[in-house]
Amino acid sequence: MKLRRRGFLLMVVSLILTVILAGCSSNGSAPTETGESPQASEDGKLNPVTLKIMFPGDPPAGWEEVKAEMESRLAGTLNVKLNVVFIPWTDVLQKRQVALSSAEDYDLIWDNNPVQNMAAGLYEPLDELVEKYGPDIKANRSAELMEANKVNGKLYAVPLEVNFIRPWTFVIRKDIREQLGVEPIKSYDELIEFMYLVKEKVPEITPFIPNGTEHIGLRLANMLDPTANLAAVLNYPGLYTKGNDGKVYNIFDNMDPMIMKNFEQYHKLYQDGILAKDALTLKNAEFAKGKAAVSTFFDFGVNLNTRTALEKSVPGASAEAFSLYDSGMKLSSTYKAGNFIAVPVVSKNKERAIQFLNWLNQKDNYDLLAYGIKGKNWEDAGEGLYKPIQDNPYAGVPFAWGWNPKLDRIDASLPEDVIALNKWQRDPSNFTTDILTGFTFNPSPVANEVAQLSNAGVEFYNPIVMGLVEPNEGLAKFKEKAYDNVKKVQAEYQKQLDEYLAGKNQ
Repeated sequence: MKLRRRGFLLMVVSLILTVILAGCSSNGSAPTETGESPQASEDGKLNPVTLKIMFPGDPPAGWEEVKAEMESRLAGTLNVKLNVVFIPWTDVLQKRQVALSSAEDYDLIWDNNPVQNMAAGLYEPLDELVEKYGPDIKANRSAELMEANKVNGKLYAVPLEVNFIRPWTFVIRKDIREQLGVEPIKSYDELIEFMYLVKEKVPEITPFIPNGTEHIGLRLANMLDPTANLAAVLNYPGLYTKGNDGKVYNIFDNMDPMIMKNFEQYHKLYQDGILAKDALTLKNAEFAKGKAAVSTFFDFGVNLNTRTALEKSVPGASAEAFSLYDSGMKLSSTYKAGNFIAVPVVSKNKERAIQFLNWLNQKDNYDLLAYGIKGKNWEDAGEGLYKPIQDNPYAGVPFAWGWNPKLDRIDASLPEDVIALNKWQRDPSNFTTDILTGFTFNPSPVANEVAQLSNAGVEFYNPIVMGLVEPNEGLAKFKEKAYDNVKKVQAEYQKQLDEYLAGKNQ
């Protein structure tokens, strides 16, 4: 990606390059300027290293056994031990920033939105390191994925992604559907009818608990009319793009009818008791506890974690998926990753960190990380497929340090249509290139406005999306508090996008 380097952006990039490019200068035999230890001892063997890695969430059951096997394999190759620090999802964003700002000694850090940390000079540029030590990192990621996730033509974090869109699905209590005599859900209208029937016939369970605002609002509006190509602008409430026209819109001056229709419908669902009264604070984890008949997840199909947790919580319960996607769609993609793994500039083990990531991008090692012990946790089910062993499944954690579309397997126990959707979303040729591909917004010039808009979004915008307030009344309050900030962020985003597109067309 080649952003035009001028104005503020030039200063940011220059600062990054001045401060941290020296970290890539190690010749593998002497300490680097950041204090990195020599790669090898005099006998040519790699010196032992412990890599400290920040990971989101909780360790999966069986993690210690998988880690022990990883370290056993590494002992004969890279001579690496692993200090993996799992941070609960509720705390990971805050603790990541504290660790980075205090120069804590991490070697690898998961990041879902690394742009600001890149701009602040907190992450090491990785082009030279990946070129030298990461052939498998590159081989397992398409050119579209690698290029679209660079900033100013440089790679600051390895993109972790298996999809060229951000898929999501409705997950339904199959046992309740069958109990009520309802045929498999085939349309969104049928899904809504099922929710109302649950409220009537199974009042002890909440009909619908979506995963917060993630899969409704703009995201749902787009899926109900895919030709509109509606998309939220990052996490900036009130801003969106449509029609792949290179323009940024706001919901105050240019409300799209499908977005408003969605707001109105969810207000009715809330009033009618289809949505939980505390919908703003509940997430899709409630589904696995048996407390909801329908929820939403970032998957096609029902993931292994959810299936096993639900069956444990509610004996006899089962789940199935209903998706608004189909493999005949020709959607656009920016090829942006949803997860990244970065090397902090303070790491003393930069080379070994990239060597380790490359090791994870080798088939047998990736299988271990993702699916556990072969023969104990999983079985090979053919090219690109695996079958969890039901009595001892391992819900792996590759999305935060190894995820790639070439090595990742699909659960063969999923329905055929779900397997087909997963294969479809992993092929870049199934998508058209979005006009925003390669563009990365630098929020620094409007950092104060972004912070204020984020706060206003939590207080005023999220309740609109979740249906808690009448849309027109909620929008009026949100506009009163956030309009100026929305306009300033919109203007800066449009300015940078125009400059990017102009440079791209030269």
